[in-house]
Amino acid sequence: MGNEARKYAYGGKVEEAIRLEAQAKAFEGVIEKELEISGLKSNMMVLDAGCGTGSVTRKMASKVQPEEAYGVDFDPLFIKEATKLAANQGIDNVKFELGNIDDLKFDDAAFDLSYCRLVLMHVSNPVKTITELKRVTKIGGLVVAADTDDGSMLTYPHAPKFFDLWLKFCQRAKARGDDRYIGRPLFSIFSDAGLSSIKIYPFPLFATQQTPEMLKTLVSAPIQIVEHDKDAMIQEGLITAEDYKEALQEAQCVLKHPGAFATGLTFLTVGRVS
Repeated sequence: MGNEARKYAYGGKVEEAIRLEAQAKAFEGVIEKELEISGLKSNMMVLDAGCGTGSVTRKMASKVQPEEAYGVDFDPLFIKEATKLAANQGIDNVKFELGNIDDLKFDDAAFDLSYCRLVLMHVSNPVKTITELKRVTKIGGLVVAADTDDGSMLTYPHAPKFFDLWLKFCQRAKARGDDRYIGRPLFSIFSDAGLSSIKIYPFPLFATQQTPEMLKTLVSAPIQIVEHDKDAMIQEGLITAEDYKEALQEAQCVLKHPGAFATGLTFLTVGRVS
């Protein structure tokens, strides 16, 4: 590969593959809306860049039959898992390949639509990534990205130690190249990549005790992500073990509260290749 891709911080781990599948299941309704807005239909060639375990790629494949959906990821474990899951579900119009999404092996204008979900926050140069997706997309086709902005997270009851932990994690992630606030510059990124007719669709994610699985996902996902960095953050003096323990206790209080509420935002950005 010509350009070196930056390694996903949580790649190569079975527990992360399991988390990605669970996350996709929890956000299934939002993902369906994203794909609906993207205009997927039969006979479209589509790309899922940074596909992870292929949960979205499989959905795309079901909508573009008899044409194919391609999933590309830099992590061998994810590609192996994605291939296995598609085979287990009998999906035969999907292909998963190991690759660098900043330096794709596909020809120019190979796809009707190129898509990435929860990927841009992890790349070193989002404009470069979107420009590469634009290259492999046909004139008149669409480049689509869905990403969150963790500055939009709120809970009731308020959990100050939980949010302080998350803020420190986000700052540390930014220092290593992950932008947990990627939602707000998405229009700028697509503009700089030369896409036209750019539209942004905000999707509020929210949950109460009426939707306990979604509530658990919204509150627990940050804790699961921070868990990977906890020991390093303690060693670096960013937090103490007691800080982490108290943040977890607050998160549990939110999950158990009868009036619990949690919310965040996902932004779907759509640009046309002209």
